[in-house]
Amino acid sequence: MGAYRLLVNVTVEHDYFSGQLCKNLEFVPSESCAVSLRRAGLLLKSSESGIAVYFDEEKINILRLHAEDDLVLTFKVFSKDNNFFRYTAPGAPPDDAILFFDTQQVTRDAADKQMLHPDAHAAADAWLKLTTDPLPEILERKDYLVKPVFIVRVSITAGAEGLCSENLDAAARKFYIRFTTNQTYWKYYILGDLSKRNVFIADLDNALQFENLGSTLLPGNREAVQLLSSKAIPLHEQPHQRLQLKESTGMGDRILVKRLPNASVEQVHGDLMAGKIEQVSEIYIS
Repeated sequence: MGAYRLLVNVTVEHDYFSGQLCKNLEFVPSESCAVSLRRAGLLLKSSESGIAVYFDEEKINILRLHAEDDLVLTFKVFSKDNNFFRYTAPGAPPDDAILFFDTQQVTRDAADKQMLHPDAHAAADAWLKLTTDPLPEILERKDYLVKPVFIVRVSITAGAEGLCSENLDAAARKFYIRFTTNQTYWKYYILGDLSKRNVFIADLDNALQFENLGSTLLPGNREAVQLLSSKAIPLHEQPHQRLQLKESTGMGDRILVKRLPNASVEQVHGDLMAGKIEQVSEIYIS
């Protein structure tokens, strides 16, 4: 057995996470992929943000023979986070579609990375109908009950510029998928004694403004003042917003809550705003 060298690497990036690498992903080889990995003597290493496939350099000729016979590695990618599509744009695909990425469709970004989508981030144009080839051959019956969040197909070619070339530099073996984060309007409900005061939200960074929508009655006959952000705000695993709840009085402004909690992906729903359904994060303060 010789030394193992990198054949191909796929990394998933995500703006939601502070380190820009996606978390909580599980890469599952399709049935045919598992067979191909074994027959070609390839070594698979996976993490929660990607996969790397290695080959035995002493068996490169065997690998080339398999590559000449259309060697394709397909991975079904699941998320262990049920909120994945809440914080991921373009959101959940229709029930009859799935995000699909292919190493034969590459676009280079400004840093010369090989991206598996034409734009800066994955978008709805990556949705593929479940009835469209090659999905029926990839998906098992159980995958229709719990769908992967996306599928990645890697083509191993034997040509001079293919992944089996010994002269290929490391960067040419690396592919990337980059997701951006969903944006939501933040709506604060101010309850209890605070709802009876002349309250407003101040942003210590002067980047956000909130509109007072007036009072509303919540279940349990609870009165609350509604304060809504003037624009949608990107969701992040560790939000950086610094918001305070203040009261305007005849003697000046007074801080009531020094640091308001930020939006959580657990409290997101669709709301009709200006005739359009928008995603709204609800935060309750009492």
